[in-house]
Amino acid sequence: MITACSNQLRIAPDSARIFLRNQFDQSSPGIGRLVMVSGGIASGKTALQNELLDYAASSGALTLSATGAPDEQQIGAAVIDQLLANSSCPIEVPSRGFAIPRAASAGKKDDRTTRLSDDQAEATYVRNVCDTILDLARAQPIVIGVDDLHFADETSLKLLLQLQRRIRSTKLLILLNQPDWQQSPFTRLSTYFARQPRYFSVQLTPMSEQAIAGLLEDSLDGGFADELPHQIRTLSAGNPMLANALVDDYRESDRAGHAVVGNAYARAVYAFLDRPDTQLLEVTAALAVLGGHGGPEQIAKLSGVHPQAVTTLLDALGHAGLLVDGGFRHPRATSAVLDSLSPAARSRLHASAAELEHLHASSATDVAKHLVAAGERPPGWSVPVLRQAADQAVDANDVEFATQALELALTASDDVREQLSIRQAIVWSSWRVNPSAAASYVPSLREAAQAGSLDQDGCFALMRHALWNGDKKTFVRAHEVLTGSPEPVDPQTEAELNLAYEWHFGPAAVRPDEGGPGIQPRSAPWNQTAGTLKQAWRRGGDDATNASAERILQNCRLGDTSLEALATAITALTLGGKSESAERWCARFALEARQRSAVTWQAVFEALRAGIMLQRGEVTAASERAKASLTLLGEGNWGVSISHPLAIMLYADIAAGAFDDAARTLRIPVPDAAFETMGGLRYLRARGHFHLATNRPLAAVSDFQRCQQLMRKWDSIAATPVPWRSDLAEANLQLGNIEVARDLAKQQIKLSMDSDPYACGLALRVLAFASGPTEDSRLLGRAAKAFQDSGNQLELNRTLKALARFQTLGQEKRPNAVRPGQIPEQKSLPARQSPAPSKAIDHTRTADAVVPAGTSMALREQPEPGDTSVLSEAELRVAQLAVRGYTNREISSRLFVTVSTVEQHLTRAYRKLGIRGRRALADELRQRHPSLHGEEQEFRLGLKVQAS
Repeated sequence: MITACSNQLRIAPDSARIFLRNQFDQSSPGIGRLVMVSGGIASGKTALQNELLDYAASSGALTLSATGAPDEQQIGAAVIDQLLANSSCPIEVPSRGFAIPRAASAGKKDDRTTRLSDDQAEATYVRNVCDTILDLARAQPIVIGVDDLHFADETSLKLLLQLQRRIRSTKLLILLNQPDWQQSPFTRLSTYFARQPRYFSVQLTPMSEQAIAGLLEDSLDGGFADELPHQIRTLSAGNPMLANALVDDYRESDRAGHAVVGNAYARAVYAFLDRPDTQLLEVTAALAVLGGHGGPEQIAKLSGVHPQAVTTLLDALGHAGLLVDGGFRHPRATSAVLDSLSPAARSRLHASAAELEHLHASSATDVAKHLVAAGERPPGWSVPVLRQAADQAVDANDVEFATQALELALTASDDVREQLSIRQAIVWSSWRVNPSAAASYVPSLREAAQAGSLDQDGCFALMRHALWNGDKKTFVRAHEVLTGSPEPVDPQTEAELNLAYEWHFGPAAVRPDEGGPGIQPRSAPWNQTAGTLKQAWRRGGDDATNASAERILQNCRLGDTSLEALATAITALTLGGKSESAERWCARFALEARQRSAVTWQAVFEALRAGIMLQRGEVTAASERAKASLTLLGEGNWGVSISHPLAIMLYADIAAGAFDDAARTLRIPVPDAAFETMGGLRYLRARGHFHLATNRPLAAVSDFQRCQQLMRKWDSIAATPVPWRSDLAEANLQLGNIEVARDLAKQQIKLSMDSDPYACGLALRVLAFASGPTEDSRLLGRAAKAFQDSGNQLELNRTLKALARFQTLGQEKRPNAVRPGQIPEQKSLPARQSPAPSKAIDHTRTADAVVPAGTSMALREQPEPGDTSVLSEAELRVAQLAVRGYTNREISSRLFVTVSTVEQHLTRAYRKLGIRGRRALADELRQRHPSLHGEEQEFRLGLKVQAS
């Protein structure tokens, strides 16, 4: 596109190329002309000149070229020397015969005489060069190209002016380039000639989308999306250097249809700015460090460049397309500028920027970012600024920056009390993302706690660290200091701390209304809610604990003191048969933790969710989620809480029969302090069951007995959190100690019958294994019902498998006692797709719950035979019960399937039998399955045994 006013033109680079060739073609017959090309930074001026010189040379013209340079601007005839030296044929001209201007000669008596003599010699020299070139230009086409004209020396400018005045009847084309934001003396001197018809002033405009599309077509071996030229035009503002770089980046990318800002763009930005004749790099470096927040005045102070020059350069960068609205057009440009600086230079700039913004009363966060980026010991004035910025960062969930600011403040402080306060803030903030990083700051807090000189925030920080590392003694001491301080602790925080204490260190052996350390008066609402919730550890979950758990979950905001309180509430819901609600809360808090960048919180909730999935029978998914939670935080950061994900991984590996994986899990280090915590209790139990599964019952007994010792240490009558009596019973059964196993199982049943169906189910199953053939099926049926009530699909599957095996063996072949080791372990279970399990569990979908013909405990859908009129085993069992008058809900309860599954089986049975409903079902079954009538008495008996 060309826009012109007389001989003043605005031309895009692609059009300028054609224009310049036309000017050369028109000058060759003897009609000389001069073209002045101007444009922004990297607008393509030099490329156009080089292309024209190549075109002219290929057409037989003599080409003379030169480039102005700031270090040669004071050397007389420097550009003329380049023109002659770069000529493709020798041009003989007289020697200069004049002196180079010297500032040192100023003030001498003969200055005027010397100057007149030099001026005369210079004029003679210029005239001789001019005549020589004109003589040649009358005989053959000549093109003179001078780039960066604004740096040309005065003598060479005089030559160009003389050539312009005499160019009319020659075959001479003079092409001059200069930035449109830097004017040369030639511009002022040639004002008169600018109005002549053979003088053209061309200003380059940005590339068009059509021109960029042409670049893409030339560079790519295939097509591209229609919107790509527009995207590149937007990112580059039509600047040729940037546009070409973006084309290169796209060519090297996966070419997904959208523009890519990559390494080529970054290199182009550096080349864009790395110009020794300007201070572009200094100005843009200051702009990049200030992050677009500084105006020309601040940039000038930071860069050391004159404010007027800064304004000029910023305008030039804006016109060139690198900047927009005072900042870089793309973040990659900012990083390219900063990467071009040495680490020391970048550090100095940030330190200066921090001081500059502090003087201008910028926000604490803005100042602190520069101090942190500088990475040097900051001055004393920075301590309160850094601490204020850290507080703001914690509120904004940027814990990593908060910790960095505090660590820097610690290096700048010389006050002992202030240093202690900063250390406790570091412990408090860093725990969210990197608990182990706080360890080096804890000793000073522990010493202050021993001396009773720790303030409330310090107590909270120390207690948080002590909980995570199983340091009960330190926790108790810090709590004593906290409760003894003049400033009271609010009831909610106190309740959260008590719940956290029991989450880690076990239920205290006191009455529920007495609570743990420093409990508030029993009438306090928060204390009442927490006290009821903690009963889940002693009697299992029920309506009261579920209600308290929901209150805690709804009223406690996720935070450092509430983490274990929320985890306790979720666990209580699981114990109370509300695993669906528990998982929803887990997912909600894990998402919030991720959004708030609190990795520690997120890892805890992911591990809790893995436990819920395992209970539901989703072995593979539970194992993967537990491993993910372990990886999320890192093994070294879990403290004593590492026992939680490791226990889940062990249980999952055992259920899947992956004993090699379980052995590898056991090699992951667990802190010694963990074995005095609730998490360690669960880990010991999981390890004991690994020993049982691998035929090492004595090792299992040792782990289960340690569980017994811990439980009795905490609360001698607590039925939960682990049913160690059932576990010891199972180990003794494997050792052949049948009577001991029975006694322990009966103790567990008595203790758990009304409060803990999971533990009761375990004991019933062990008792079945240790019983005679007349009781085992009945006990296994009761165990299955208990597991269904508890919502534990994993143990229900194992129980159903055991029942199927008993029935397969037959009464006459069944041994008096069957050891658990004889029952094949579950190898794998498919992960459920839906996030929430149903209370009534559909066992027809459980691949491993293989139930042989004749059992009324569970059904599994079998592949339908070729004859579609034949009922499957599952359909037949449901139909039998329907004929006997049972409702769908009663059938679901007796067969341990959902009501929906019963309805589906009946619907398929009606369709296969060609009937419409239950009324015709009895006759059809009697005709098709006459043997069922003889089995009716046995069938009814089986139902009665199961129901009992």
